[in-house]
Amino acid sequence: MSFIKFCAASATLIFLCSCDGNDVSLAFNTQSAPVQKYFLESSIDAMLPSDSGVTVPEAMETHLKVQATLSELVAYDNGSGRFEMKIDSVDYKSDKRTVEDYLYIEKYLLTQHFQYKMAPDGSVSEPAVEDVALQPGSEELNLLKLFMKVQPILPGNPVKVGETWERSVEIPESNKTTTVYKSFTLEEVYLHDGVQMAKIGMNVKYREVADTTANVQMESKGFVVGTGSILFDMTHGVISSVSLDLSGHVDVNDLVAGAVIPDMHVLQKIKLRSEF
Repeated sequence: MSFIKFCAASATLIFLCSCDGNDVSLAFNTQSAPVQKYFLESSIDAMLPSDSGVTVPEAMETHLKVQATLSELVAYDNGSGRFEMKIDSVDYKSDKRTVEDYLYIEKYLLTQHFQYKMAPDGSVSEPAVEDVALQPGSEELNLLKLFMKVQPILPGNPVKVGETWERSVEIPESNKTTTVYKSFTLEEVYLHDGVQMAKIGMNVKYREVADTTANVQMESKGFVVGTGSILFDMTHGVISSVSLDLSGHVDVNDLVAGAVIPDMHVLQKIKLRSEF
C-alpha cells in the first residue's frame, strides 16, 4: 500500500512541477499501450435548401455506433508502434436505406478491421483495411476515415496552456486522398482521480472530393469545417474522449437512386470514447 501511495505522490509531484514550469509534454504510449475499448459514434444530418426544387426528402439522417478493441501489436525501436483495431459490434440506421441494407452494412462493418503505425505524437502511417473491396461505398461507412478525422496530433515538444499548433493529415481512400488541416490548442491541464488530463481544443477543415468508385459520391463546395474537444490521458498516454462537429455544403450524386442532389447542408457529429 505504501508503494502505491509513493507512486501516486511521485506522479502528482511530477505533474505539479511540469505545471509550475509552464511546459507540458504530451505523448501517446506507443511502447506498452494498454488494450482499449473504443466506442465510436457518428451521426449525419443532410438537409436541402428550401428553394432547391429537387423532389427528394428534405432531410436525411444516418446514425452509426461502433464498439472496437484497440491493441498494440509491435513496439518499434524508433518509438512508434503498430496497432490493430478490431470491430466488436455495429449498430447502423439510415432513413434512406432498407432493413436489408442495414443487415448487409452491419455485416460488412464487422469485418472492417484495420492496422496502422502510430508515432508518439499520434500521427498515423501505413493504414491498411481488411476486405476494403467489399465496401458498400458511402462516406459514413468508412471507419478508418472517421477515426482519422478525430485522431489528435500532439505537438511533439513541450507546450504551454494556451499554445496552438497546426498539423495536416493525409487520409488515404480507395481512389483518392483527403487532406485534413487540423489546429489544436492546449486549453487546460488538471488532475482527475490521480490521473493527469489535458483538455485540447481542435479545429479542422478539408475539401470533400468525389470518389468515382462509390455508389454515393459527395463533393464539397468549399471547405467542410469543424470544431471539437479532446480529453487526453497524459498518465497512460491514451485518448480519453473526442467530440467533433462538422458542417459543410456538398453536391451528392446517388448512383443507385439515379438522383443528383445539389447544395446539401451536411452536419456530422463524431464522438470517440475509450476505456481500458
